[in-house]
Amino acid sequence: MHEFSICQRIIEAALEEYAALDPVPLRLKSVRVISGGMHQIVPDYLQTAYECLSRETPAEGSRLNLVVEPVIGLCNSCGWQGWIQQPVFQCGSCEALDIEILQGRELYIDGLEIEIDEHERD
Repeated sequence: MHEFSICQRIIEAALEEYAALDPVPLRLKSVRVISGGMHQIVPDYLQTAYECLSRETPAEGSRLNLVVEPVIGLCNSCGWQGWIQQPVFQCGSCEALDIEILQGRELYIDGLEIEIDEHERD
């Protein structure tokens, strides 16, 4: 399950961003992650990893919101562009295998939802 190693880095990055906020928020409510389909993340496994790895950290009790982006390819033979069905990276029009991946490799934190102390804002 590669989801645990991916999740470890997600939590580390989220907590780095969280700690850098001034003032430090009361709590982390959720982490939104964008993942391309090339990573083949199983959402349930990632959620389980998040719950386990966030224990006893400021992320404990927060939600992980995963958005999976499809793999989009461009056929270098006929110019077709569209969603690539994995595991065969084949043109949806001419069935050529000369495909350039345009989208689907991304993996990043898109945002954090935090709770702040309203009294600290003044």
